[in-house]
Amino acid sequence: MIKKKLRFGFALLLSMMTIAAPLLFIAQGQIQSSPQQNLVVLSERAQQEVEALIDWIYSNEELIQKIEDNELLTDLEEKVVLFNQGTSYATSSKTAYELEDYETAVEDALEALRIFREVIKSIHNILSEVGVNTEDIIDMQTLLEAILRAQEKIDRLRELVSEEDTETIALIDNAEIYLDNAKEDLFNEKINEAKINLREANQIISQIVAIIKDQAENFNDWRIFSYCERIRERTRERFRYGRQQGINIDELLESLGYQSENQFMETLEGLIQEANNNSEQLNKAIEDLETIREMIQQMEETMTQSINQHQNRYGSGGNGAGYSSGQNSGGS
Repeated sequence: MIKKKLRFGFALLLSMMTIAAPLLFIAQGQIQSSPQQNLVVLSERAQQEVEALIDWIYSNEELIQKIEDNELLTDLEEKVVLFNQGTSYATSSKTAYELEDYETAVEDALEALRIFREVIKSIHNILSEVGVNTEDIIDMQTLLEAILRAQEKIDRLRELVSEEDTETIALIDNAEIYLDNAKEDLFNEKINEAKINLREANQIISQIVAIIKDQAENFNDWRIFSYCERIRERTRERFRYGRQQGINIDELLESLGYQSENQFMETLEGLIQEANNNSEQLNKAIEDLETIREMIQQMEETMTQSINQHQNRYGSGGNGAGYSSGQNSGGS
């Protein structure tokens, strides 16, 4: 068995997840609600991951010798050439985006991602031929996905708990410590230790859910109201900050499928009202709150990307061409 196969396997896993994610997103018909910049950034990240894998292979003399002994070195070299083609598409995509040629940016980013996925798949097959145990990669993928799901649960629970509820917050902090340990164990190839820490985190998460459910039976109205108030203020603050950074909020929200800031706030208020109306039906109210959380999270991620892009182009705090700091505040 090749030494350090797990470290390579984890790198390969990250690359496969990075490349597969945008393609799944598009397949689900969500391309209109995702900024073009997402694809550009993903193609860049995928390029970096694939390049790291190729560098790792060529730095491992034992592995290269095994590949050559199995008469697969030519195949590997062909995939390196293909990778370079993908890099050209990724670079072209970034350039097109900076020139605001979004159609070309998306097309080139998708082509780059397609090429990188083909390269990864071929490298995976080559390594399988020379003795790398791909079962370890599958096991790590399952574990990583479970860790990410647990992290999402912790993030949602933290938003639902009052700051005055110090005991429950302490439990959440404790669960997050176990989860952080699981992540570190996975990166350090300690699979069994990662599983143990994840199991501990999930047990605490179940305990927290039971506590919140018990509290919600008596305080549903207040908790939903408080959560929605925090969401309102957080949204308004993000819009204020975006305008201060020179971002056109209406244009940003149009990329997410809304006509304007006003429509976004009206949609948000409608969801909040629905959650309040369903306060006596806990499961339905939780679904409403999850929809609200996803809506705000998508807006914040897009806002952050737009601010970074704007600052790279015009400098920090500047109002560049095509941006306005004086548009309708839409409920601020």
